[in-house]
Amino acid sequence: MDNNSAQVFQKIYDEKGWQSQESVSGWGSELKNAAQVIRELPGLLRRFRVNSMLDVPCGDFNWMRHVDLTEIDYIGADIVPDLVEINKRTWAAPSRRFVHLDLLRDTLPEADLILCRDCLFHFSHVDVFRALERFADTAARFLLTTTFVYRTYPRNADIVSGQWTPINLEMAPYDLDPPLALLIEGSHESIIYGPDIGTVPMSDRCLGLWDMEIVRKRIRRLSGELRNTL
Repeated sequence: MDNNSAQVFQKIYDEKGWQSQESVSGWGSELKNAAQVIRELPGLLRRFRVNSMLDVPCGDFNWMRHVDLTEIDYIGADIVPDLVEINKRTWAAPSRRFVHLDLLRDTLPEADLILCRDCLFHFSHVDVFRALERFADTAARFLLTTTFVYRTYPRNADIVSGQWTPINLEMAPYDLDPPLALLIEGSHESIIYGPDIGTVPMSDRCLGLWDMEIVRKRIRRLSGELRNTL
């Protein structure tokens, strides 16, 4: 990204740029928009025999603290150091720790599953692929991340990182295979497209679960595509 990612997201944090009155991490972290995730995530983790989870970015832990993570080793990571320090003081526990890192630059802690909710849709195409590459470099078995499954509305604009676009990871330029499972979020938010399309509820906003081998395969294919352009 053109700007240092730490500076971009620190500025958003300092200025309360996500505009939520409940959570500095934004509307998606409000309990009304995370209620179905809170309810259904534990069952998904049990179904796929997940024992450890990296949540990156973890934000202010507003909704995740309500998830039943019994027998799950949890690591919350974020690029904003102030958030990490507050989380450490308030929410750290024997099976729950928080670390400061930049997922586009730093080595990620190992876990069975990487949760990356409400993050990739703030990245440019280049930075989304950088993040996917960081995930693929771990030994994680699964990636659980935000995806909008409708194909009839605009998706995957190439934004400046720090902005926002609805993202469908099965569509170009990402072209991931279909996920193993979809957790429908039931968000109360809407997308304002403007006069041509209007305001569209985020009824297709989901967390998609991918086998990490699918992500690794896509990164290898991308590397081959890039080599062929040289």
